[in-house]
Amino acid sequence: MIGLLSDRFVFVSNGVKIDLNPPVLRASVTSELTVSVYPINSLGFKTPFGETNARFEIEQGANLVQMQDVSPGIVKIRSKGVEGEATLGIYALKSGVLLQKLLIKILPKDLTARIFGARAT
Repeated sequence: MIGLLSDRFVFVSNGVKIDLNPPVLRASVTSELTVSVYPINSLGFKTPFGETNARFEIEQGANLVQMQDVSPGIVKIRSKGVEGEATLGIYALKSGVLLQKLLIKILPKDLTARIFGARAT
């Protein structure tokens, strides 16, 4: 009985989770962001031996970012050096269903200098 329950709660996928690392991009050509899509179980943890095959598409802001596929559930987004917002669509590879749309913010290269201004000493 315990084996059946553990199988149901641990090894069966209940949804997907999307991680952004880091959460924003900077307006620099060296700034990049990794988007990971993976299945989660009923307990909210990554499903062991589970994998989500996703297709990524830049829906808005193609002039701001470029995309590089890493693996079926992971993509790297690189800034083209311009501030703004881009939209990334994440689709299930088998069914083509939209899983989620992400808003990617491209902040200025040096945000702290704009907020606090240059201080003369």
